[in-house]
Amino acid sequence: MTKIAIVTGASRGFGRGVAHVLGAESDYRVYATARTKVALDELREDVANSGGAGEIVPIVLDQNDDDAVISFVNRVTASEQKIDLLVNSAYAGLIAMTPHFGKPFWERPISVYDGSMNVGVRSSYVMSKLVAPSMVNNRSGLIVQISSWGGFTYVFDVGYGVAHAAMDRLSFDMATELQEHNVQAVTIHPSGGQTEVTEFPDGETPTYVGRSVLALVEKAGSDFLAKANGKTLFTAELAEQFGFFEDHDTDGALNRARLEGLQPFKAISANRLAQYNLDAPLPRAADTNNSEFANLFPGAKKFHI
Repeated sequence: MTKIAIVTGASRGFGRGVAHVLGAESDYRVYATARTKVALDELREDVANSGGAGEIVPIVLDQNDDDAVISFVNRVTASEQKIDLLVNSAYAGLIAMTPHFGKPFWERPISVYDGSMNVGVRSSYVMSKLVAPSMVNNRSGLIVQISSWGGFTYVFDVGYGVAHAAMDRLSFDMATELQEHNVQAVTIHPSGGQTEVTEFPDGETPTYVGRSVLALVEKAGSDFLAKANGKTLFTAELAEQFGFFEDHDTDGALNRARLEGLQPFKAISANRLAQYNLDAPLPRAADTNNSEFANLFPGAKKFHI
């Protein structure tokens, strides 16, 4: 039986990478959602021409339109016997915040906060809420949130951190309610990316992040997923454990550097988060919220609404 996945935010970035890997490197039928039809059609053609066993079903969908999302999920559940995987990758925060680097939150438009929360946390909750009944009925399925280490500490913007902390907690709380139904929810944390929007030095590619998700569904096994249920996982650690790397990381050196770079965030996650620890100093906002950081998001202006 063909495996069925839904991937949101699939027109670009990590969402596109996840959808592409599931279709081109495995045999998933991927319902790929986004607002941009041209990009989704290109994704479908790329997967069709890859020689892989899967396929892309492009769906133009506005995650802000609850009625449209409900209709979409009803369409999928009516035509498919089950949904094996949901990946919530749609996120509007990067585009919203980039023009305002260097400003404190009180000088940024309210829409910057909404960009992180509406198509991000809220859209992930809504899609998960609608897909979960099918998974519960079938007593199988995995929900993946794509988040960021901004959930651990201040990075870039108030809304960015709040949204990603919420994404991490979303998986934890959903997993708590889903565990008796044999359905798992996890969060994965990529580091800075190399995408249509971002250009972090040695950043993670969409394909690498896609292989992180593929490793969870095809290599991790039930014991690992039971232990990981509700938890936050790092892409670099998944790569090391399950044996995939960037295509250009031929000797694994880049992944080892990424693992080393994770250590400060691993230390934070192993102890109390700063907001619960009276001895932890506040981060310096200017370290990541400054005009120079806007240069790491050169594609944001192209997509800005």
